[in-house]
Amino acid sequence: MIRTGVLFKTGMTAVLALAPVIALAHDGGFSQTGLYIGGGGGVARNRGLNNGGVPKPFVNLHGTQRAWKAFVGLAFNRFFAIQAGYQNFGTDTISTAVGTEKIRNRGYDLNALLAFPFTPRFSVFIEGGASRFRTRTITPVSTTVARDGTHPDYGAGVQYYVTRHVALRGQWQEFRIPNNNTQLYSGSLVLRF
Repeated sequence: MIRTGVLFKTGMTAVLALAPVIALAHDGGFSQTGLYIGGGGGVARNRGLNNGGVPKPFVNLHGTQRAWKAFVGLAFNRFFAIQAGYQNFGTDTISTAVGTEKIRNRGYDLNALLAFPFTPRFSVFIEGGASRFRTRTITPVSTTVARDGTHPDYGAGVQYYVTRHVALRGQWQEFRIPNNNTQLYSGSLVLRF
């Protein structure tokens, strides 16, 4: 069992170790505040199909599909932003004894981003919030079942400013959709106004 004193000392050590890095991350002409938009693509990996009650021999448990997203955000400073986005995870398939079942996920999210700038151009960030997804399942007999729900999501990434108004972002996100947990690995272009 971890004692409170050990946790406090560990936390203070981490803060003191990061303080010089954050202090050196001065503006440098890259204010990184205000409105921004972005979009990108990558792959979505469905990791939750094994929880859906479908017999395992007939399930593609780690289906990877092409995916894309678009987002808009408001950065209050170099460390904190609020961002809303849309994701399209493509179509995953399950091979069953009676045919192929298709699963399509589309949704929106609203997240808070916390950035850790190491230089005026380069930062690491984490994010978390809620997502609203519609999952459409098309069965082998062409019956469509649609499920809507609001679920948590979180992720992390890196961002690099090419110019004052253009940045590149690499990111991983996890969307906790019941029976359909999905990870999104993406690269995006960010335009700041």
